[in-house]
Amino acid sequence: MGEKPTWDGSGSRGVPGRTRRSHDDAAPGADPVTVEQLVARQGGPTTGRRRAARRVEERRVEEPVPVRPEDVPVVRAGLPPVPGGLAAPPPAQQAGLPPVPGAARVTPQLGLPPVPVLERGATVWEPDVRPSRRSGPIPPLPGLFPPPEDAAPPRKSRPRGPGRPPASPGRRRLGRLLTALALAVGVVVLYHLGLYFYVDQKIGRVEALATDGAEVLAPALQAGAETYLVVGTGVPGQDGGSSVTTLLASVSADGDRAVLVSFPPTALVDTPECRSLDGSLRNPTTEAFAESLLEGSPSCMVRAVQQLSGLRIDHYLGVDLARLPGMVDALGGVAVCITPSEATSAAALPLPPGPAELSGETAAGFLQPGDTGADVTGAAVAERAQRLLTSTLRAAMSTGTLTDPLTLARFLNRAADALTVDAQTTLADLRVLAGSLGDLSGDAVQRAVLPVAQVGYLPVGTDQAYVLLDGAGTRSLFDAVVAGAQVPKEFLTGSAPAVGEPASEAAPEAEPAPAPEPVPAGGEGLTIAPAQVTVNVLNGTGTTGLAATVAAALQQQGFGVGTVGNEPGTVNQSVVRHGPNAGEHARTVAAAVPGAVLQPSDAIGDTVQLVIGPGYTTVVPVTIGAPAEAAPAETPAPAAPAPAPVTCT
Repeated sequence: MGEKPTWDGSGSRGVPGRTRRSHDDAAPGADPVTVEQLVARQGGPTTGRRRAARRVEERRVEEPVPVRPEDVPVVRAGLPPVPGGLAAPPPAQQAGLPPVPGAARVTPQLGLPPVPVLERGATVWEPDVRPSRRSGPIPPLPGLFPPPEDAAPPRKSRPRGPGRPPASPGRRRLGRLLTALALAVGVVVLYHLGLYFYVDQKIGRVEALATDGAEVLAPALQAGAETYLVVGTGVPGQDGGSSVTTLLASVSADGDRAVLVSFPPTALVDTPECRSLDGSLRNPTTEAFAESLLEGSPSCMVRAVQQLSGLRIDHYLGVDLARLPGMVDALGGVAVCITPSEATSAAALPLPPGPAELSGETAAGFLQPGDTGADVTGAAVAERAQRLLTSTLRAAMSTGTLTDPLTLARFLNRAADALTVDAQTTLADLRVLAGSLGDLSGDAVQRAVLPVAQVGYLPVGTDQAYVLLDGAGTRSLFDAVVAGAQVPKEFLTGSAPAVGEPASEAAPEAEPAPAPEPVPAGGEGLTIAPAQVTVNVLNGTGTTGLAATVAAALQQQGFGVGTVGNEPGTVNQSVVRHGPNAGEHARTVAAAVPGAVLQPSDAIGDTVQLVIGPGYTTVVPVTIGAPAEAAPAETPAPAAPAPAPVTCT
């Protein structure tokens, strides 16, 4: 390879080896040099390659030029070298110490970058070589700067007086006593709070309320009132629908009045669409009132009550009456005040009037009905259950129980197993119910029963007897409750002090009812033999098949039996109705049924009707005897002593 041609600036390439001046001095008429001429001048291609190879070989054999330290320019950190500067030998450096000025120079090595040289006396700032430490702020010198304007003046120290004398031993004991008392009170409060929340979570809860149901009438009038539906199940000695007792308690907004209405368990009612316990939808149906709970759910019973009354049920309380005696035993007994009434006398274990202390066993006997079929409407057992439950809750909230942790815990554990409430009701709501019904007495509490149109109604195709309610009377009763007015007197069953409440004043004695026509015992004074009497037997109770049972018993005693059926109305006891000319026949029938009374009637002609009512026991044999001698007219019968008024202190 030869040298590259040079550019002459005129658009032609010159020949290597010639300068621009010689090129310019060439004759203007000279011919241009061709490639072949150029190759010939260089000696051909072979000659050019040999010449290039010799040049490379000459370069290989050249000796390396040693580099002197003086010729290496001084390299500054991060800056280009200074022209003309020479590298000074770096000082000797010890491990972990700064370089020493004037140390021996270091000979540079080939192939390595130059080492910066420090001149004697020069200072180089290298953070990596000697780390620095940041100093803190320097406080101002005192007296050089004025104090800030907002600085407070120095507080003058007050002269220290004589020291407080040490506390006396009595004061120290008092302090320790107060501290221990505060700790004890705190422990008791925490215990009661924990127990309250434990029972509140343990108590059974169901979805039972339907406050926005379409059957609720005049919601604005019921905004302030609180309505409780108290349902007792498991009445001692009863099963089926008879084991369910229901009481509706409506407390006014100001809490000074309450209305208690009992529902017959066999009353025929219309239950609207509701949810059963398994969550399925239950179709509307007509059934016995107790079946809405037994066959449906608490929600179905609530809807049935709202459908019948138009009231909005705010709280549902279910009580297992079989466990109520256990709650009484947990409290060590419950104080009650028994006032004479039809409800208390209808118990299996009637209690004497006045104050009494009920145990669990006596409470069970007080709840159990004394006569099967005697309480057709269920008002008596509902009243006894309400009175006993109210007294039990009031005893549980007494100071003596609240200050006894063991008794309170035992009662609440049993109450949690016996009570069932809706999802929104708390223990505080139950306390309000017990306090309201317990504090109200006299005319402030009105007890009513649903008016009955027929007892022992047998629908076509069934043998179960129902109670038919008086629709117009029922509507009139609940309209008064919704409006907050007084309940009509014809629906009231009488008012009495609540169980456990003292009666400050004796209730006025009721006017004596007209004495029924006397009925001879056995066969004294009877003139008509049983074989000469034909009687129609009607069932006035809720016991199915009772009329047929009594008719068979009368036939065994020689009576003739006509019609056997159900009484369309209501009776309080067994009644023997008779026409104007059948008085002696009726006396013979009444003598065979203890407790029956005679009732003349012009609507049945000369027939005799026996209506089996509450209090029926059995049929006794009858014999015809001589008329009893009448007592002398001048000797008046001694008057029965008036019962002493019942007072509870």
